[in-house]
Parts: sequence; C-alpha cells; structure tokens
Amino acid sequence: MPQSPQAPPVGLGEVAGLVHECWLRDPAAPDRPLPVITLLGRPGSGKTHALDHFEAVTDGAPTARIDFASAAEQRPHEVALRLAFLLSRKHRGSKPLRFPRLLLGLLAVQPELSLTDRGQANRELRQALRQARNRGAAADAGEGLAKLVETLGLSPVPGVEMIVGVLLRGFEYMPAGTFLNRALVSYGSSGPGSALEELVELNRRARSGVEASQDFVDRRLCRAFLDDLCAGYARGRRAHGSLALLDDIDLNDGATRFLEALLVLRTERARAGHHDPLLVVATSGTTQAVPGPCDGSPDDPHLHHAAAAGWSGWRERAGTPLSDWWYPVRLRDLDAVEVALEASRHESAAAHRADRPETGVLSRSTPLVHRLTYGHPWSVSQLHAAIDRLGGRAPEDLRGLLDMRVPLPGTAMDGEPAQGPRIGRAVLDRLLTGLTADQRAAATRIAAARTPKAAVNSGLLDHRLEHARDTVMGELRNRLWLSTPVPEDANTRGGRGPSGYLLPATGLSGEQAGQGGDPTRDGRPVLHPWLRLLLLDDLSGPPNGSREVWDALHGRLADWHEQHGQPLDALYHRLAGDRLETVVEHFAAGLSAPDLRPWLRELYHVTAAPVYRAQLSDATPSRRAGELAKEHAPRAHEDRARLRPLAELCAALWLAGDPRNRLPPGDPELNYKIGAMFRQLAMAADDADTLLDEAARYD
Repeated sequence: MPQSPQAPPVGLGEVAGLVHECWLRDPAAPDRPLPVITLLGRPGSGKTHALDHFEAVTDGAPTARIDFASAAEQRPHEVALRLAFLLSRKHRGSKPLRFPRLLLGLLAVQPELSLTDRGQANRELRQALRQARNRGAAADAGEGLAKLVETLGLSPVPGVEMIVGVLLRGFEYMPAGTFLNRALVSYGSSGPGSALEELVELNRRARSGVEASQDFVDRRLCRAFLDDLCAGYARGRRAHGSLALLDDIDLNDGATRFLEALLVLRTERARAGHHDPLLVVATSGTTQAVPGPCDGSPDDPHLHHAAAAGWSGWRERAGTPLSDWWYPVRLRDLDAVEVALEASRHESAAAHRADRPETGVLSRSTPLVHRLTYGHPWSVSQLHAAIDRLGGRAPEDLRGLLDMRVPLPGTAMDGEPAQGPRIGRAVLDRLLTGLTADQRAAATRIAAARTPKAAVNSGLLDHRLEHARDTVMGELRNRLWLSTPVPEDANTRGGRGPSGYLLPATGLSGEQAGQGGDPTRDGRPVLHPWLRLLLLDDLSGPPNGSREVWDALHGRLADWHEQHGQPLDALYHRLAGDRLETVVEHFAAGLSAPDLRPWLRELYHVTAAPVYRAQLSDATPSRRAGELAKEHAPRAHEDRARLRPLAELCAALWLAGDPRNRLPPGDPELNYKIGAMFRQLAMAADDADTLLDEAARYD
C-alpha cells in the first residue's frame, strides 16, 4: 500500500516512528497484541497536529478519526458503530472492511423491535434487514449521506436502521436469510438456535433500562465489532492494521468507557492467545484519562518519552490490571534547532503569501523565542506570527513582544485590523485551558514561589476558595505543567553554556545532597518556565495583581524560607521585592573564598528572582542595571572599586533572567555589562581565574 511521503511535524518524529512500528503488521507474526498509545501533552503541545499527520500518511488504509471534544457522550457500542462506519469506507488499494456481526446486533437492540422467541426473532430480523437495506440504498444514492455521518456523533444515534443499511454495502445481493446465518456465527455457543436466543436476550436487556443490562449490551456489541475486524483480517493479507485516532478522550467520558470495554475484551482474547488488529492512538490533555498510576510529575516512571518509546518496550500482560494495555507517551517541547526550523518554515510561507523576499528576521529571533517559550509548539507559532507582523523593526522592539495585541478578524473603525487581547494574555488563557477561574487565580499565586511546594507550604493559598486550594496542584501536575528545574548559570542569562556546567561533582552523601551539599538544588519540580513567566506578568499588574500584592507574596515567602533555614531562597524573594542591597551584602562577604564556583552557583540561583514588570523602562537593559543598582543598593553604589561592580552585576544578572532583556537575540547588549563586571570583581577576588572564565562566557 503506498504511503504519503509527508514528513512528520517538527518535534513529532519519534512519535510518528512509534505509531508506524505498531501499525505495520509483521508478516512473521501478524497476530500480536497492540497497546493503546496515548499522546499526553499540555494545550498546544501538538496532539491534534500529530493525528492530522497520521491521518494523512495512512491514506489508503482503514483509518477512523473521532474528535471527542465536539461529540456527544456516547455509549461504548455507539462509539464502536461510529468506528465501524469510518473503517468500512472504501480505501485505495485495500478491500473495505465489513461488519455484519455488529450490524445484526445493532438491529436486535433497536427500541422499536421486540423479540420474544427464536421463530419470531428470525422473522423480525429478516424484515428489519430488508428495510435497512432499502433505506441504506436510498441514503447511499445521495439522499442525506452527509447528514447521516453527522448523526453518528449523537447519543442515542438516530436512524440506526439507515446507518446499518449503508454499512450493508458489499452484501447487496445476498439474501437476508443467508446474511443472517453468516452474522449469527458470532452469537450463541451451539448453532443458530442459541444465537437467536442470545439476540432475544440482548433485545430484552436493551429495553430494560437497567444500567447493568446496558453495560452488558455495550460489551456484547463491542465484541461483535472486534469479531468483525478479526474476520476481515483473516481473509487476505493486509500490510497494516486498522487505525483509530481518538482526539481529546479526556473531554468525553464516552471515549474512556469505550476504551475500558475494548481492553476488557482484549484481555479475554489474550488469555486464549488471540489479538485484534486495531491500533488506537488517543490524545489527552491530562493524565487523569489514563488508568493506572500516572501522576504527570516530571520524573513519573509510568510516562514514556517518545525518543525511547517502541513496541518492544511495551509489554502486554494478559489479565489485570487493564492499565498495562495503555502506553502513555509524553509529548516534548521543541529544541532550539527545531524552533529555528519552524521560523524558517513560517517565514517562507509568509513571504510566499505576501509575494515578498524573506528577511531572516524570524530565524534571527530564535534565541528569544526558544528561551521565552522553552519550545512550547503552539506558543512558538504564535510568537513567530507576532514577530512577522513587526516586519523589519529594530530588535529592541521585541522587548514588548508579549504586549502586542492579537489581531482579530475584520477591521476597526479606522480601517486597521481589529485588536484583541495582549499576546501574553491570549497565550496564558490557552495554556490554562481546563482550569476554573479560581484555580487560575491560585496558579498565579503559586508562580510567585520558586517551587510550587514552597507556595503551598508557606500558606500562599490559605485564603483561596477551598476547591481551588485543594485541587490546583493536582490539576497542574496532571496537566503536565510541572517540570525539572533548569540549572541556573550563564547559559540561562544570555552567555555560553552548556547548561549545568556549575553543578557539583557527584558522590555526595544523601544527607549532603539533600541538605547541605548544594543549597541551590533541591530537585523539586517547578512550574514550566513559560507558564510561570506569563503568570508572573499577570501578577505584575491589574486586574490580577499589583505592587502591593507582589511585595506581600514575596515578603511572606522570604520570611518562610528564613524560618526554615533556606537563606538563599529567602534572598531570592528579597531580591524580587527590590532588596538588592541585602543581596549585595551577602555576596560581598563571600568574594574572598579560595574557590568561587559555589559562590557563582549561589549568585545565579538568587538572581534568577522575578522582576516586577513596571520596573522595566525604555532604557537599555545595561543602563537599567546601573539605575537599579543606584536606586536599590545606594550604599554599595558609593564603593566604586568593589561593591558598585557587584551591585551592577547582580542587577544585570537579575534583568537577564527575563529573555526579553537579552536583546538583540543571539548577541545581547547586556552581555558586555555582565562580562565587564565579572572582570572588575576578579581584580579584587582571591579566585580571579573562576571569575575571568565566567566573564569569557559573555564575550
């Protein structure tokens, strides 16, 4: 079967390889167990994009796609019907799949049909088949087939008789009795008589209205669906399995109920050594949709990274727990090279649409876009679009990138494009999809702390609504917004890396590593840097923040860290509250140490503190660093030889923590100030070599 040569979207190559490996049938062992691959990612991480790709490259093979975000909550057998309808479509180069067993079961459970015994059931089902065939032929001829497809997403599904008729394609010339006998093979245990009795029982249960009976009907019809699939693959050789693409299963209980029913049946088949050919690729924005122990933490061993995922790495276990059938894969962010590739693609497309030459502006902005978003795919595309609208303006204009307005469809009164919210606000709203207003407000307060755990333990959420206070951390974790801390060093301030070069050598005892070995590393998860930056911006002004609120939160956090013997974290929050003089005094005392590498680690840790947005001005960051030193460390500023360089270095590193102050991209003008201050301090330090090496990272 020919495949589309379309390459996978940037950042999704490993996931595409996993899906293709499972979808491809091994001629030596075509009957093998298949996982439910579940792509887990934050809003905008590329989950739906991935399904778009899989749908495109599987053109010509049985493929079905359902968007559960826009579908009604359906019963499992209704989902099975929808999949059967989509899988039975004609595909280039392969024989259509047929579902006679499922169709017969669906006819038997229709509410207008009352089956009482074998003979009456035989007559009624033959009549129902003839009527369904007539109505299906009319729909297939053009009398509302498009409308019929829309009804497949409703519950209960209306016009099932017509849908069954359309699905009878391929059996047009088969007498009703012959079709009935063929389909009855899947029912009963001792021939057509017992099969009819089972259909009578199914009909009775379907009309009973009892939930347990409805569940029985769901399981039985889903089993018929799998029986049909297996029968379709038993006849002839097919190079690929059937593919079910299920988008947003976390937004519809019907999706998870169908998958639960499917996996119960798979477990039963596996015990007998049989497997079905249906590969399910689902997406979810939360780990809550995946049964089992997944919790969404950065080091969750039950979540798999795409680069290491593969069919051989997934172990099917017959029996329980059912969670063993699931294969949750965490989608990753883009790296800097991939952000550059996306910039080139976006600029090429924009230049082609506008019939103009490419300027290279987007490619040159990669350091800024990557460090702001940390490669969050949807956010990258939004910032690329915003930078493209700036045209060829000066690089310093990018400092206000997140304050640009999102253009809306249509035009304003002056003929210019209508303006929507700030880009930062629009992106934040998208990233916090799924959280209530109270939970969003709580998340904003959590962002003030270096780690979410410190926010909770220090009581920042004590006066929030009980529901938000008790659930927001779980929501952030389950929605994969917690990540591993990025080591703070020159690489995170515009200098040269690699990141983590200041980390201490391994071999510390457990007590040293956890308590005193390196006070800048506690290993606790932090908020994703992009989400935290946007939340801090939100906290920096109305309607959700103010200078008073900002100072109160950071003051409380500083006091709490001091009480718990964490002086560096206390200094971090003192600096966020503009206590630069206190920070300078602390680091001045350590400049005489014989080894300044621990001093550097602590300096970067403390100066990673957030800056209140209103403090930034139109002045260049280098000039602003001098102004902040004079304003917030006046005593140090008077000591031109030793303390003023340290104050300006602390202020410069503090500003450099925000990528918007590291302009122009790729060659930040703030780097000269940082390097010069390191060199000036080296003149008075005992370990001048370490400071000179650090200065060189900013050249």
